[in-house]
Amino acid sequence: MSPSSRPPEPAARPALRPRPLALPDTDRWVEIGRIGRPHGIKGQLHIQVHNPDSPLWRAGLVLRAWKAGAPAQALRLLELRPAGADFVATFEGLPDRSAAEPLTHCLLQVAEDDLPGKDDDEVYLHELLGAAVHDADTDAQVGTISGFIETNQLLLDIRLLAGGTALVPAQADAVVALGREPGKVVIAHIEDWRST
Repeated sequence: MSPSSRPPEPAARPALRPRPLALPDTDRWVEIGRIGRPHGIKGQLHIQVHNPDSPLWRAGLVLRAWKAGAPAQALRLLELRPAGADFVATFEGLPDRSAAEPLTHCLLQVAEDDLPGKDDDEVYLHELLGAAVHDADTDAQVGTISGFIETNQLLLDIRLLAGGTALVPAQADAVVALGREPGKVVIAHIEDWRST
């Protein structure tokens, strides 16, 4: 075939640029993990996952990465694999370590509406923040849940109405009811758990 009789080369296709990820239009975000330090040179990050068994953690999940003083950023999860006590994640659009480093210490959040359904006897931790804590014997309010502390077990950080705090393991026998009634937690012998 002579050079002049060759079929014309197809025109080069323009490179497809990925569309920027959009975050859902909501102001109700729920933390499901935290970003640690970068892992290696390929843009991967160490991740502390709050519930590794959650069906949320799948390829394609769009997360909100946020930390104080920086704008929120949408990230699409490509892969998540165990790495010791944590996980290593690969996100779309992070080709190298320098692209991943600014995300160090970001919270990873999902829109509350994207959380999977739960059984009647289950509660999400964010639903307990600010919940009234009642004494199991008198049903009088004795405090409010002000936060959670993660050690080898989850501790309910309770601000007592009489002053001070109590740290109660969420799985302790003293926790009689945990969110069965919305906004209410019932604990026996709260004074036994007083920390300050």
